[in-house]
Amino acid sequence: MLRDEVNRQLAKVLEEANFANAAKTAKVSRGKFGDYSSNIAFEISKADSSNSTQETAKKILPNLQKIGIFKKVEIAGEGFINFYLKPELIQAEVQKIIENRDEYSTMEIGKGKNARVEFISANPTGPLHIGNARGGPLGDAIASVLEKVGYKVTREYYDNNIGTQVDIFGNSLIALLRHKLGIEVKTNQEGDYVGEYLERLADQLIQSLKLTKENLDKNIEQTKKEAVKKLFEQILDECESMGIKFDEIFHEGEIQKNYTPKVLEYLKSKNLTKENEGAIWFAPKNEVLADRESVLVKSDGRLTYFADDIAYHKIKFDSKPDIVVNVLGSNHHGHVPRLQAAIRALGEDVDEFRPILYQYVRVKRGAEVVKMSKRAGNFVTASEVLEEVGKDAFRFFLLQRAAETHMDFDLELAKKKSDENPVYYVQYAHARMSSILNKAKDIKIDRDIPVHLLKEEAELNLIRKLTSFPELIEDLSKSLAVHQLTTYSIELAESFHRFYESCRVISEEEQLTKARLALVTATRIVLADSLKVLGITAPERM
Repeated sequence: MLRDEVNRQLAKVLEEANFANAAKTAKVSRGKFGDYSSNIAFEISKADSSNSTQETAKKILPNLQKIGIFKKVEIAGEGFINFYLKPELIQAEVQKIIENRDEYSTMEIGKGKNARVEFISANPTGPLHIGNARGGPLGDAIASVLEKVGYKVTREYYDNNIGTQVDIFGNSLIALLRHKLGIEVKTNQEGDYVGEYLERLADQLIQSLKLTKENLDKNIEQTKKEAVKKLFEQILDECESMGIKFDEIFHEGEIQKNYTPKVLEYLKSKNLTKENEGAIWFAPKNEVLADRESVLVKSDGRLTYFADDIAYHKIKFDSKPDIVVNVLGSNHHGHVPRLQAAIRALGEDVDEFRPILYQYVRVKRGAEVVKMSKRAGNFVTASEVLEEVGKDAFRFFLLQRAAETHMDFDLELAKKKSDENPVYYVQYAHARMSSILNKAKDIKIDRDIPVHLLKEEAELNLIRKLTSFPELIEDLSKSLAVHQLTTYSIELAESFHRFYESCRVISEEEQLTKARLALVTATRIVLADSLKVLGITAPERM
């Protein structure tokens, strides 16, 4: 990456100027002015006030200006250092992209490391709703980014097939079945599950389990289990419609039976539990973590979700991962600190645990807010949105905002076939590139591409945008802020359209044509790669 080379040169100059400590941490970033920028002079002056920021910058500037890769290095403002690369360095990236099309944005910083990414993990008490569905593309894109930098990634789903919500769902279903079988008149209780999906599920169970007025009471537990199983399978089908498949699935019922008791014994042996009013509590000894206390076993002997979740995370950490990512709804914000305390109690490095909390999704149809589903009754289902807008728009729109921000999903915008629709705009750019290359398929691009002819500002800016992609992937493997990929793909499409409008690709000038076709090829490679990480198709025709 170009950024790596700039970092190396900056570190070398800092060492020569006796700023060895600064050399170890010096980093450049994409600059508003110049190709890259650094605030290293501020960092040095902060550590050593004997020189001002300006003086520090002036001390290292002459040696930076002597380095051959720079066209210009200058000080801006109070001491920012801006780096301008020589055009030939930028132009050469076109050849590199084409020659390394499959590896251009792949890295080995995660080679030999393992990552576990859990996402969606919706309760099997109904169809997947759009709120939970937001975690799908988010977790899948995070997993793809980590794979891109070399991690071996396990995508996993935690099936909460037991617990309070499952009990309420089961009781709602049985009440509906009693009504359908003529046993009693159904009156909805507050908190009951309702909706067309429940009606349909009840009818299916009557048929598949051969339920009757006479045998229902004997088959209540089997009926509840079968219903939960069917809804879980439906959720997995909905995930597959989003383009998501899981490597491992864990069922809370099995964890509670096989793992939770052992974990409770471990916590007791470490004096990390206490009894209070007949219940057993997780009680970390660190005073700072005193507010992390939480019930593990209720006074009636029932295990809590928290106890099972600790056991589940012990399974995760026993596999010796280098990073554990949990993509959770924002309603888990109170659960996360307790879980972090429990991870510490298990003797694990909590820095390896990366919770991502995503916010609420509001579905709109233009200006109108869509509050309810025809199928579910009280929420908008993922499958209805998928059917209406398609997988690509579904994923792109859900990935457009930072996880921690609320978002609106506009169904009408997602279906538009115009530049207003961001996913259409990006995919159209790819299709246009494909069309250009198809028209020029008889023009052979030699191994030695005349990239030196790519001198126009629109050409150089497009190449700069291409070279920032591997840098973005590296940054996202640390920040996990994968919404930036949608921003990048839109900006790359914009850069391409500006190039296309100002530079004639196929002309009478043979060498210039080859150079520009090579640039189109490189752009198509990178744009397709960015869409692939997002889990979105890159069409050749639209």
